[in-house]
Amino acid sequence: MGKRVARTRAGETWTESRYFGFIRSALRSAFNRYPPKYQAKKAACRPKKGHKRYEYQCADCKKWFPNNAVQVDHINPAGSLKTFEELPGFCERLFCEPEDLQVLCKPCHQVKTNKEREARKNG
Repeated sequence: MGKRVARTRAGETWTESRYFGFIRSALRSAFNRYPPKYQAKKAACRPKKGHKRYEYQCADCKKWFPNNAVQVDHINPAGSLKTFEELPGFCERLFCEPEDLQVLCKPCHQVKTNKEREARKNG
């Protein structure tokens, strides 16, 4: 059986990885209420013909999609957060300005995410 990872955080119930995962998740949740996210989305939208709803243009494939089929993406990834030393850079990249964000359809966003993960893994 493998060696057990030390639980040094949250009353010795969380590992370092779980602890920084929690902080990363809380910050990403806050990003969902960050005004530039909505400004980037607004810049990529148009009224849907014959409806009061909107559709959004994917910055990659240039097709139009309903709201539930798009995601706001960081052009430069926010990256990881594994130590307190990484916190300032992570926050600066996460809470960027609208021109550093783009709207992508879910398939294009997944392709971009997979390429970024592969690059991190190999680089």
